[in-house]
Amino acid sequence: MIRLWNRWWTELRKQLGREPSASEVSARFRDRERVFRAPPMTPELVRSIEKISPQFHLAPTQQSRDFWELTQNGSCWGEFDALEPLLRALGTPAKVLEVGCGLGRSAVFFKKKLPWGETDLHLYDSDGPRIHYPRTGERTDRSFCGDLGALRQVLEFNGIDGYRVFDARDLDCRLDEMPGPYDLVYSFYAAGFHWSLADFWKELDGLLHERSLGVFTIHRNFEEFDGLRALPHRMVPFERSLAKDRPLRLLVVARDERLLEPLIDSGD
Repeated sequence: MIRLWNRWWTELRKQLGREPSASEVSARFRDRERVFRAPPMTPELVRSIEKISPQFHLAPTQQSRDFWELTQNGSCWGEFDALEPLLRALGTPAKVLEVGCGLGRSAVFFKKKLPWGETDLHLYDSDGPRIHYPRTGERTDRSFCGDLGALRQVLEFNGIDGYRVFDARDLDCRLDEMPGPYDLVYSFYAAGFHWSLADFWKELDGLLHERSLGVFTIHRNFEEFDGLRALPHRMVPFERSLAKDRPLRLLVVARDERLLEPLIDSGD
């Protein structure tokens, strides 16, 4: 009942053009450390955010800035809490790829929270006019709704270095030409959620070496496919940032099943 009320209230506020407030963020995350810092909420940044998160009705105000900062940190904390044993065991990866990085919340969080100072972080995304995800989850030239200029602005505001941005349009919206292999490939709400992981899998599989890990947010109707069944993998639940949102799952994949042992030891 509480979740239904929160969802209804959020939609009503959006229809009325009212800004969201911190009360909509899960109580579990409201007082956690704000690792990710939001830049000043300019009209340009508001437009960039709303392309990626059209459920929010933000404004160029401090209230919207605080709300967005809270939600970004809440999302990161939920994922980090689920993955922490795995990420700690990974140590300092030499090279990491994020597929569908949005405005960089995860890149900032991991770079600051983990010993990734020397990690070469590759960010794959592209500019797009609006959100557009086909029902099949397959990629098209309209599959991207990012803002690479705003991404760099956010990363610079957070003092992040040691990264490279790859424009997916320059790569024909594929991953074949990415300079792998990578120690870790992850995708929160892109490949596996809005985009078909099966559609990406042959390209992703070529970017993994024998000690690599892959982590992907998956939707509730996710179905395993042949390439995935051939590899050790685990499903890990995680909490989302908004009080109205139900938990989702992260799919963790490795060629070597021993790399997944920290998740087993943690009780997941």
